Amino acid sequence: MKQRLSVIMASDVVGYSRLMGIDEKGTLSALKLHRHELWDVKIASYQGRTIKLVGDGMLTEFQTAEEAVLCAFEIQLEMRKRNAQVHADRRIEFRIGINIGDLIFEDDDVYGDGVNVAARIENIARPGGIAISASVRDTLGKRLGIRFEDAGEHALKNIERPIRIFNIIVDESGEASSPERTSTFEPRVQSIGTYRGREFSPNRTLLYVSNFSNLSGDPDQEYFAAGITEDVVAGLARFSRLTVVVQRPPSEPAHVEPMPYYMLDGSVRWLGNRVRVNANLTNVAGEQIWAEKYDFDLVDIFHIQDELSCSIPAALSVKIEEAERQRVLSKPATSLKAYDLYLRGRHLHQGSNPDEVRLAKAMYLAAIEDDPEYSRPYIGLAWIELRKLKWNEIVEIDTALATASALLSKALKLNPIDADTHWALGVVHLWRGEAERAVACYERARELAPNNCDLLAEYCDALGYLGRLEDAIRMGELAVRLNPSRPDWYLWDIAAAKFLSGKYSEALSLLEKMAEPGPAYRLLAATYAQLGRLEEARHAASELLKVNPDFSIKRYSSRAPYLDKTLMAKYIEGLRLAGLPE
Repeated sequence: MKQRLSVIMASDVVGYSRLMGIDEKGTLSALKLHRHELWDVKIASYQGRTIKLVGDGMLTEFQTAEEAVLCAFEIQLEMRKRNAQVHADRRIEFRIGINIGDLIFEDDDVYGDGVNVAARIENIARPGGIAISASVRDTLGKRLGIRFEDAGEHALKNIERPIRIFNIIVDESGEASSPERTSTFEPRVQSIGTYRGREFSPNRTLLYVSNFSNLSGDPDQEYFAAGITEDVVAGLARFSRLTVVVQRPPSEPAHVEPMPYYMLDGSVRWLGNRVRVNANLTNVAGEQIWAEKYDFDLVDIFHIQDELSCSIPAALSVKIEEAERQRVLSKPATSLKAYDLYLRGRHLHQGSNPDEVRLAKAMYLAAIEDDPEYSRPYIGLAWIELRKLKWNEIVEIDTALATASALLSKALKLNPIDADTHWALGVVHLWRGEAERAVACYERARELAPNNCDLLAEYCDALGYLGRLEDAIRMGELAVRLNPSRPDWYLWDIAAAKFLSGKYSEALSLLEKMAEPGPAYRLLAATYAQLGRLEEARHAASELLKVNPDFSIKRYSSRAPYLDKTLMAKYIEGLRLAGLPE
């Protein structure tokens, strides 16, 4: 069984039984022609994939809400033209419903709440119209310049919760109604970069993925290379900062400066009872950003595919973000837009230097000014507040949490399926002492982005506070395994869980691998103290006070969200033995 989050488009023919009763052969012939000449072409052009055909009905999967809606628009408008010369009794009209939700693939069929909701929404769409769920509406925001009609909440068959539905407004002439109308329909895409006829958001990184090559010399193994490509693409599509396109980059004339992008290609080779998979990431200039080879024994093919569907997307996400930061840092400040400003802010916010944090905040605010509909700068500002608590700075805890919560609510409204927002909300609930809500947010984030290494490492930290120490260690070690450039703070989080488990030597081994402990000198001081190495504990304590001169044991113990206070007592004892101020 495989499960993934997708944008699902459900469609069927209005009055199909009546049309078949009038002219069965003619209806089937016309429907086949519409699908071949129109539906298949439009779906392919928007990177969709038809996952199920049932009579007159169809389920199609897309990677983004924008692509699904634009595809549906163009299909419905073209159907208006095709039906213009057809008698009203013989016209084939479609209803379309679009939803964001989980797809579950099992036994050559597709299931899931996302499918059920999409199908129910389609059932109440207008003939020739498009109905979408609130999750799709929220994700689109104002980016396409489309007007929506709020159809209210509906109790849908076999769906427990009411679903809010929006109709996309299409006037009687078949044109989409929008504030800036022309005589023909053209989706008005705000802040979108165009590349060879395709439109992409400048607030996402563009990644082209080529089908993995089968180098085994055996055509029967093509399915395996194709399966790896599909699984890797599905994993990459869960990173909301990436736009993934399954094709090679289009060639541009020499005089045209290409839009920045990255390219993933790979190969599969069978070597007796072993299989080798190579993956290679290059940038628009053809420079290699990352390359890796994976060797497996041919014991369980599904295990190999599952492993690659985690490892490759996780590594690519990390390496692409590193490359994007370097690209942005090399650009002149006057040319920065929202995405660039956000990346600069994120780069500055990696450490604890107060001046860099202030500059990061300025970058996030500038990104919001450039594009108020871009959700990630709000998340960045929220993290500035949350790290004040995590690093034990002097701040009013309720104010910091309220500020972070408000920023994240805004981000959630702009993009309800960004894993980073749910993850940060988990931190808010954790520090408010709301353990169950915190775990629910972290788990929702993991559903949306299961291979986000930073998320896994941060969840390790949260599970440590909640006393789930074995789970914390497992989560942190997974983050380290998946991230080819793991930052030091991953080790800090795992070491904290080891420390709370009483495994002081193992915790110390991890902490001593950190190049710049920074705020982690706190744990290092407590660990040395619990091992009886008091001189080294006092040295670590003095280093902590250089980083955070205002640190106090009282403030830490009154804030830290330990569910089991006996675990915190071990930490406090170590801090006192190290000589840190009360």
